[in-house]
Amino acid sequence: MKILVIGGNGFVGSNVVAELNMGEHEIISLSKSSGLDLLNYEQAKNEISRIKPNIVINLAAKVGSLNYVTQQAADVFDQNMRMLLNLYRLIQEVIPNSILINPIANCAYPGHIVNYSENLFWEGKVHQSVLAYGNTRRMIEILSECYTMQYDFKSINFYVPNMYGPKDSTDPNKAHALNALISKVIKAKYENKTEFDVWGSGIAIREWLYVEDYARILVYVINNLDSFVNKQPINIAQNYGLSIKDLLKIIVEKTEFQGKIIWDKNMPDGAPIKVMDDTLFKESFVDFSFTELDYGIEQTIKYYEEVYPY
Repeated sequence: MKILVIGGNGFVGSNVVAELNMGEHEIISLSKSSGLDLLNYEQAKNEISRIKPNIVINLAAKVGSLNYVTQQAADVFDQNMRMLLNLYRLIQEVIPNSILINPIANCAYPGHIVNYSENLFWEGKVHQSVLAYGNTRRMIEILSECYTMQYDFKSINFYVPNMYGPKDSTDPNKAHALNALISKVIKAKYENKTEFDVWGSGIAIREWLYVEDYARILVYVINNLDSFVNKQPINIAQNYGLSIKDLLKIIVEKTEFQGKIIWDKNMPDGAPIKVMDDTLFKESFVDFSFTELDYGIEQTIKYYEEVYPY
Protein backbone atom coordinates (compact mmCIF):
# COMPACT_ATOMS: atom_id res chain seq x y z
CA MET A 1 0.00 0.00 0.00
CA LYS A 2 0.92 3.64 -0.36
CA ILE A 3 0.89 5.43 3.00
CA LEU A 4 1.05 9.22 3.39
CA VAL A 5 2.23 10.55 6.75
CA ILE A 6 1.13 14.18 7.16
CA GLY A 7 3.36 15.94 9.65
CA GLY A 8 6.06 13.37 8.94
CA ASN A 9 8.87 15.82 9.73
CA GLY A 10 7.66 16.44 13.28
CA PHE A 11 8.39 14.62 16.52
CA VAL A 12 5.78 11.86 16.29
CA GLY A 13 5.81 11.83 12.50
CA SER A 14 9.54 11.26 12.11
CA ASN A 15 9.41 8.31 14.50
CA VAL A 16 6.38 6.84 12.74
CA VAL A 17 8.02 7.20 9.32
CA ALA A 18 11.20 5.49 10.55
CA GLU A 19 9.18 2.51 11.81
CA LEU A 20 7.00 2.27 8.71
CA ASN A 21 10.03 2.40 6.42
CA MET A 22 11.14 -0.95 7.85
CA GLY A 23 8.06 -2.60 6.32
CA GLU A 24 6.97 -3.39 2.80
CA HIS A 25 4.68 -0.42 2.13
CA GLU A 26 5.54 2.73 0.17
CA ILE A 27 5.85 5.59 2.65
CA ILE A 28 5.52 9.25 1.68
CA SER A 29 6.25 11.84 4.35
CA LEU A 30 5.03 15.42 3.95
CA SER A 31 4.75 18.42 6.23
CA LYS A 32 4.11 22.12 5.75
CA SER A 33 7.87 22.61 5.41
CA SER A 34 8.07 20.03 2.63
CA GLY A 35 5.09 21.03 0.51
CA LEU A 36 1.80 20.03 2.16
CA ASP A 37 0.01 22.92 3.88
CA LEU A 38 -3.40 21.82 5.16
CA LEU A 39 -4.33 25.46 5.67
CA ASN A 40 -4.15 25.90 1.88
CA TYR A 41 -6.96 23.72 0.56
CA GLU A 42 -6.16 23.83 -3.14
CA GLN A 43 -2.44 23.27 -2.61
CA ALA A 44 -3.08 20.32 -0.29
CA LYS A 45 -5.67 18.89 -2.65
CA ASN A 46 -3.21 19.02 -5.55
CA GLU A 47 -0.54 17.22 -3.53
CA ILE A 48 -2.83 14.45 -2.36
CA SER A 49 -4.29 14.10 -5.87
CA ARG A 50 -0.76 13.55 -7.12
CA ILE A 51 0.11 10.96 -4.47
CA LYS A 52 -3.24 9.11 -4.19
CA PRO A 53 -2.38 7.23 -0.99
CA ASN A 54 -4.32 4.22 0.31
CA ILE A 55 -3.80 5.31 3.93
CA VAL A 56 -3.33 8.79 5.40
CA ILE A 57 -1.83 9.12 8.88
CA ASN A 58 -2.60 12.61 10.16
CA LEU A 59 0.01 13.93 12.61
CA ALA A 60 -0.26 17.61 11.64
CA ALA A 61 -1.20 20.00 14.45
CA LYS A 62 -0.47 23.42 15.90
CA VAL A 63 0.38 22.57 19.50
CA GLY A 64 2.85 23.29 22.28
CA SER A 65 3.11 23.64 26.05
CA LEU A 66 0.18 24.56 28.31
CA ASN A 67 1.53 28.09 28.33
CA TYR A 68 1.66 28.15 24.52
CA VAL A 69 -1.86 26.78 23.87
CA THR A 70 -3.25 29.26 26.42
CA GLN A 71 -1.47 32.36 25.12
CA GLN A 72 -2.18 31.38 21.49
CA ALA A 73 -5.65 29.92 22.17
CA ALA A 74 -7.52 31.56 19.28
CA ASP A 75 -4.83 30.73 16.72
CA VAL A 76 -4.47 27.18 18.05
CA PHE A 77 -8.20 26.55 17.72
CA ASP A 78 -8.60 28.31 14.38
CA GLN A 79 -5.68 26.69 12.58
CA ASN A 80 -6.26 23.19 13.93
CA MET A 81 -9.92 23.28 12.95
CA ARG A 82 -9.14 24.59 9.47
CA MET A 83 -6.57 21.83 8.94
CA LEU A 84 -9.02 19.14 10.03
CA LEU A 85 -11.93 20.48 7.99
CA ASN A 86 -9.75 20.76 4.90
CA LEU A 87 -8.29 17.29 5.38
CA TYR A 88 -11.61 15.47 5.67
CA ARG A 89 -13.10 17.36 2.74
CA LEU A 90 -10.18 16.81 0.38
CA ILE A 91 -9.86 13.11 1.26
CA GLN A 92 -13.55 12.64 0.48
CA GLU A 93 -13.21 14.53 -2.80
CA VAL A 94 -9.91 13.08 -4.02
CA ILE A 95 -9.34 9.65 -2.42
CA PRO A 96 -12.74 8.54 -1.02
CA ASN A 97 -11.69 4.90 -0.69
CA SER A 98 -8.67 5.63 1.46
CA ILE A 99 -8.41 5.26 5.24
CA LEU A 100 -7.56 8.15 7.59
CA ILE A 101 -5.78 7.40 10.89
CA ASN A 102 -5.77 10.02 13.68
CA PRO A 103 -4.38 10.16 17.20
CA ILE A 104 -6.69 12.02 19.59
CA ALA A 105 -4.69 13.50 22.48
CA ASN A 106 -6.09 12.56 25.88
CA CYS A 107 -6.41 16.25 26.77
CA ALA A 108 -9.74 15.92 24.93
CA TYR A 109 -11.10 13.88 27.85
CA PRO A 110 -13.24 15.73 30.45
CA GLY A 111 -10.99 17.66 32.80
CA HIS A 112 -12.75 16.53 35.99
CA ILE A 113 -12.46 12.75 35.65
CA VAL A 114 -9.66 10.69 37.20
CA ASN A 115 -9.55 7.48 35.16
CA TYR A 116 -9.88 8.02 31.44
CA SER A 117 -12.29 5.30 30.32
CA GLU A 118 -13.57 5.45 26.73
CA ASN A 119 -17.22 5.50 27.81
CA LEU A 120 -16.58 8.76 29.71
CA PHE A 121 -15.08 10.70 26.80
CA TRP A 122 -18.09 13.00 26.38
CA GLU A 123 -19.02 13.27 30.08
CA GLY A 124 -17.97 16.89 30.60
CA LYS A 125 -15.81 19.76 29.37
CA VAL A 126 -12.11 19.58 28.64
CA HIS A 127 -9.83 21.23 31.21
CA GLN A 128 -9.66 25.01 30.80
CA SER A 129 -5.86 24.88 30.36
CA VAL A 130 -6.31 23.01 27.05
CA LEU A 131 -9.58 24.62 25.97
CA ALA A 132 -8.42 25.41 22.44
CA TYR A 133 -6.39 22.35 21.53
CA GLY A 134 -8.45 19.77 23.46
CA ASN A 135 -11.69 20.78 21.76
CA THR A 136 -10.18 20.50 18.28
CA ARG A 137 -9.12 16.94 19.16
CA ARG A 138 -12.72 16.19 20.13
CA MET A 139 -13.83 17.38 16.71
CA ILE A 140 -11.81 14.59 15.07
CA GLU A 141 -14.35 12.12 16.42
CA ILE A 142 -17.28 14.28 15.33
CA LEU A 143 -15.87 14.77 11.82
CA SER A 144 -15.28 11.04 11.46
CA GLU A 145 -18.84 10.23 12.47
CA CYS A 146 -20.38 12.87 10.23
CA TYR A 147 -18.37 11.90 7.16
CA THR A 148 -19.07 8.23 7.75
CA MET A 149 -22.78 8.97 8.13
CA GLN A 150 -22.96 10.81 4.80
CA TYR A 151 -20.15 9.33 2.71
CA ASP A 152 -19.19 5.99 4.33
CA PHE A 153 -15.86 7.63 5.13
CA LYS A 154 -13.25 5.24 6.56
CA SER A 155 -11.23 6.28 9.59
CA ILE A 156 -9.38 4.90 12.61
CA ASN A 157 -9.04 7.02 15.75
CA PHE A 158 -7.18 6.35 18.99
CA TYR A 159 -6.99 8.24 22.27
CA VAL A 160 -3.33 8.70 23.15
CA PRO A 161 -1.49 9.89 26.30
CA ASN A 162 1.45 12.28 26.47
CA MET A 163 4.18 11.01 24.18
CA TYR A 164 7.92 11.30 24.73
CA GLY A 165 11.14 10.12 23.13
CA PRO A 166 13.85 11.18 20.66
CA LYS A 167 13.54 13.68 17.79
CA ASP A 168 11.40 16.31 19.54
CA SER A 169 11.94 20.07 19.63
CA THR A 170 14.61 21.65 21.83
CA ASP A 171 12.25 24.57 22.53
CA PRO A 172 10.51 23.85 25.89
CA ASN A 173 7.53 25.90 24.74
CA LYS A 174 7.03 23.58 21.76
CA ALA A 175 8.32 20.22 23.00
CA HIS A 176 6.10 17.57 24.57
CA ALA A 177 6.02 17.79 28.37
CA LEU A 178 8.46 15.02 29.36
CA ASN A 179 10.84 15.92 26.54
CA ALA A 180 10.76 19.57 27.58
CA LEU A 181 11.75 18.58 31.13
CA ILE A 182 14.64 16.45 29.90
CA SER A 183 15.91 19.08 27.47
CA LYS A 184 15.86 21.75 30.19
CA VAL A 185 17.68 19.53 32.71
CA ILE A 186 20.37 18.66 30.12
CA LYS A 187 20.83 22.33 29.30
CA ALA A 188 21.01 23.32 32.98
CA LYS A 189 23.58 20.61 33.66
CA TYR A 190 25.87 21.50 30.75
CA GLU A 191 25.62 25.20 31.55
CA ASN A 192 26.54 24.50 35.21
CA LYS A 193 23.34 26.05 36.52
CA THR A 194 22.84 25.81 40.28
CA GLU A 195 19.04 26.08 39.99
CA PHE A 196 16.44 24.61 37.68
CA ASP A 197 12.95 26.11 37.24
CA VAL A 198 10.02 23.79 36.53
CA TRP A 199 6.57 25.01 35.49
CA GLY A 200 3.76 24.15 37.91
CA SER A 201 3.72 22.47 41.32
CA GLY A 202 4.74 18.99 40.19
CA ILE A 203 1.70 17.24 41.66
CA ALA A 204 -0.05 16.56 38.35
CA ILE A 205 -0.07 12.87 37.40
CA ARG A 206 0.41 11.84 33.80
CA GLU A 207 0.61 8.69 31.73
CA TRP A 208 3.49 8.55 29.25
CA LEU A 209 3.73 6.77 25.88
CA TYR A 210 7.13 6.19 24.31
CA VAL A 211 6.82 7.49 20.76
CA GLU A 212 8.33 4.36 19.19
CA ASP A 213 5.60 2.30 20.87
CA TYR A 214 2.98 4.39 19.10
CA ALA A 215 4.78 3.79 15.82
CA ARG A 216 4.81 0.02 16.43
CA ILE A 217 1.09 0.10 17.24
CA LEU A 218 0.39 1.87 13.94
CA VAL A 219 2.26 -0.86 12.07
CA TYR A 220 0.06 -3.48 13.73
CA VAL A 221 -3.08 -1.50 12.93
CA ILE A 222 -2.10 -1.12 9.27
CA ASN A 223 -1.57 -4.87 9.04
CA ASN A 224 -4.98 -5.53 10.65
CA LEU A 225 -7.19 -2.79 9.19
CA ASP A 226 -10.48 -4.69 9.28
CA SER A 227 -10.29 -4.88 13.07
CA PHE A 228 -10.08 -1.11 13.49
CA VAL A 229 -11.77 0.79 10.62
CA ASN A 230 -14.81 2.80 11.81
CA LYS A 231 -14.76 1.20 15.23
CA GLN A 232 -15.15 2.97 18.58
CA PRO A 233 -11.90 4.83 19.39
CA ILE A 234 -9.90 3.09 22.11
CA ASN A 235 -7.18 4.21 24.50
CA ILE A 236 -3.57 3.39 23.78
CA ALA A 237 -3.10 2.84 27.46
CA GLN A 238 -1.03 1.28 30.22
CA ASN A 239 -3.27 2.39 33.13
CA TYR A 240 -0.24 3.81 34.92
CA GLY A 241 0.64 7.38 35.79
CA LEU A 242 3.46 9.22 37.49
CA SER A 243 3.57 12.68 39.06
CA ILE A 244 5.78 15.33 37.48
CA LYS A 245 7.78 15.45 40.74
CA ASP A 246 8.47 11.71 40.66
CA LEU A 247 9.28 11.89 36.98
CA LEU A 248 11.76 14.70 37.55
CA LYS A 249 13.49 12.65 40.26
CA ILE A 250 14.17 9.94 37.68
CA ILE A 251 15.46 12.48 35.15
CA VAL A 252 17.72 14.21 37.69
CA GLU A 253 19.15 10.88 38.81
CA LYS A 254 19.87 9.66 35.29
CA THR A 255 21.41 12.98 34.15
CA GLU A 256 23.29 13.48 37.44
CA PHE A 257 22.13 17.07 37.64
CA GLN A 258 23.25 18.56 40.98
CA GLY A 259 21.29 21.81 41.09
CA LYS A 260 18.27 22.86 43.13
CA ILE A 261 14.75 22.34 41.73
CA ILE A 262 12.48 25.41 41.95
CA TRP A 263 8.77 24.88 41.22
CA ASP A 264 7.14 27.85 39.49
CA LYS A 265 3.61 27.60 40.86
CA ASN A 266 2.53 30.64 38.85
CA MET A 267 2.49 28.37 35.78
CA PRO A 268 -0.50 26.03 35.26
CA ASP A 269 -0.50 22.35 36.21
CA GLY A 270 -3.34 21.41 33.90
CA ALA A 271 -5.76 18.61 34.82
CA PRO A 272 -4.70 16.95 38.10
CA ILE A 273 -4.70 13.36 36.81
CA LYS A 274 -4.56 11.85 33.32
CA VAL A 275 -4.44 8.06 33.56
CA MET A 276 -6.06 5.95 30.85
CA ASP A 277 -8.04 2.76 31.32
CA ASP A 278 -6.40 -0.09 29.38
CA THR A 279 -9.22 -2.65 29.32
CA LEU A 280 -10.11 -2.26 25.64
CA PHE A 281 -6.47 -1.87 24.63
CA LYS A 282 -5.60 -5.25 26.10
CA GLU A 283 -8.45 -6.84 24.17
CA SER A 284 -7.23 -5.43 20.83
CA PHE A 285 -3.45 -5.66 21.39
CA VAL A 286 -3.13 -8.89 23.34
CA ASP A 287 0.61 -9.41 22.99
CA PHE A 288 1.82 -5.81 22.89
CA SER A 289 4.62 -4.91 25.29
CA PHE A 290 5.29 -1.26 26.15
CA THR A 291 8.78 0.17 26.50
CA GLU A 292 9.88 0.49 30.12
CA LEU A 293 9.79 4.12 31.30
CA ASP A 294 13.38 4.00 32.58
CA TYR A 295 14.69 2.86 29.20
CA GLY A 296 12.58 5.40 27.29
CA ILE A 297 13.86 8.22 29.49
CA GLU A 298 17.46 7.05 29.00
CA GLN A 299 17.02 7.09 25.20
CA THR A 300 15.47 10.55 25.32
CA ILE A 301 18.30 11.85 27.51
CA LYS A 302 20.78 10.41 25.03
CA TYR A 303 19.05 12.23 22.18
CA TYR A 304 19.13 15.64 23.89
CA GLU A 305 22.75 15.14 24.90
CA GLU A 306 23.61 14.42 21.26
CA VAL A 307 21.85 17.54 19.91
CA TYR A 308 23.18 19.89 22.62
CA PRO A 309 23.97 22.82 22.45
CA TYR A 310 20.57 24.33 21.74
